[in-house]
Amino acid sequence: MNRLFLFVTVIIGSFSSVIAQKCNPEVICATDTLTLEPSRSMKVNPKNSDSTQQEPYEVLRCIKRSKWGLRMEMAYSNYYYGAETTDWLGQHGGANFNLALAMDHFNFGVRFKPGTVTPNKELEFYGILLPTSAKLNNIRIDYYVGYSFDLEKMISIEPYLGYNHTTFKVINEDELNQTYALNAAGGVILGTSVNKYFKLMNYNYLSVFGTIGYGWVDYQKVHAQLANNYWEWNVGLAFKVFAAKQFNKGME
Repeated sequence: MNRLFLFVTVIIGSFSSVIAQKCNPEVICATDTLTLEPSRSMKVNPKNSDSTQQEPYEVLRCIKRSKWGLRMEMAYSNYYYGAETTDWLGQHGGANFNLALAMDHFNFGVRFKPGTVTPNKELEFYGILLPTSAKLNNIRIDYYVGYSFDLEKMISIEPYLGYNHTTFKVINEDELNQTYALNAAGGVILGTSVNKYFKLMNYNYLSVFGTIGYGWVDYQKVHAQLANNYWEWNVGLAFKVFAAKQFNKGME
């Protein structure tokens, strides 16, 4: 299963790299011209430093997309574990919140994925039995780097690579009259998302996306009877905005 996921990821990445970068952000210019005095700007004719010898000239006020932006996501995730971990936690889902800094096609992000689950069976941790009436906060935090391959029709494929940190916290210890200590787990994550973008205004975009990912997470650090690793998929909405840089464009 792991080899299949790696194969699919490599194929998607290779395909998208061939046909990528077809969507270039356009320069947006005002329809009205401005008349500037030479002393106010030398960008149109920088070779002539003597502004007294220049005539007033017309320009268009334009903006272009900066390479810096921000991406915010809200999604629903579902997780699929190995058999032993499924016997304990079941297959469950939860919320997914993401904040990423965009630098041109790169994304540097953090995902916060909280969830509360009830164990399907009892397990013993450090000599204390955790019952099925326990409520476990399963908190996942992903740190990742991704790259956006932009295709036609404002569709993008965005593979990512990162690290997952997972913690478990019993939130009804008072009710159970017991204190529990569960170890954290972590490991490398790899995945790919597909986005359909819709332009809102200038360089602001709304995205509908779906993601599939795999985590090499060592759940045996939590308990020796658990199976390592998991699959996940998620669907959601994202808002991506780039800063705009203003400049004057000389009339041809």
